[in-house]
Amino acid sequence: MNAPLRLGFARGVAPTKWANRWKSFFPETPLVLVPLTPAGRLPAGEEPVDVLLERVAPGGEAESSSGEDRTRHGVRLYVESLALVLPVEHELAEATVIEPDDLTLVHLLDHPDHAADWPEPQPWADPSWAPKNVRAALELVETGLGGILLPLPFARHLANKRAHVIVPLSPVFELPGTEIWASWDRTRDDATVQQLIGVLRGRTGRSSRGEDPVADDAAQAGDAAASASAARAGAGHSGGPERTPAAKKPAAKQAGGQAGAKAPKRALPKNSRGAQLAAAAEKRERAKRAKAAEKQKQAKRRKR
Repeated sequence: MNAPLRLGFARGVAPTKWANRWKSFFPETPLVLVPLTPAGRLPAGEEPVDVLLERVAPGGEAESSSGEDRTRHGVRLYVESLALVLPVEHELAEATVIEPDDLTLVHLLDHPDHAADWPEPQPWADPSWAPKNVRAALELVETGLGGILLPLPFARHLANKRAHVIVPLSPVFELPGTEIWASWDRTRDDATVQQLIGVLRGRTGRSSRGEDPVADDAAQAGDAAASASAARAGAGHSGGPERTPAAKKPAAKQAGGQAGAKAPKRALPKNSRGAQLAAAAEKRERAKRAKAAEKQKQAKRRKR
């Protein structure tokens, strides 16, 4: 049995699938999973890790992985979706997705993890009132003071289900999400670490290091929109092989030789981009119907 390999991971990252894959490929080398603090640091007294899965601000890079004096290597794995965390009593608590107009109903609180490219939060009248970390910001949300924006996986990990509701943002926002990077010390760049990086990037037991791994982004983050965002970014660190569109199949014919009706649509995956768009469209339709019904009522009252 070889010495164990230690993998540190940010809260909200789900490393179990990677750990299971590693165990099936390299059973002779144990993989130890080390959760970081909510602030993204190793717990006090914890031994150093060989590879770190860290959450990076939109457009950023892993810590100490750039510049002439860099001490670490870094590889971007995927981009996270965003969500709005609200108190359970909020009027948007039953919403399935947050649209741009919905933010006018929210007192958006500023906190240390709020990215500069996200919608501008309300400034604090006294800077000393600002929360020092995400947990403190969630406590303010629980009091009903307002809502906060967070990466969806991070929000699901930290939020209190009895006090908070988590509503994904509609894709129409087109906001940059936080990124999950794998980083490791340049002095620790050996074959074992490279094998783990390959597994993190989706490499299978049949893959060689020279092959582009199949992206495993959305499966690990728990949201299907992540892989689409990473593909749009076009960075070589996170991309998989380009796929050729499949040829269209001929339409089925009814008895009589004419093209038949389309097959029923399959259910969209929960929290996928398609599901969010469909939910947003359904919400708009409900609002239109309610508005039309209200107009009809007003018209009847005027006739009376």
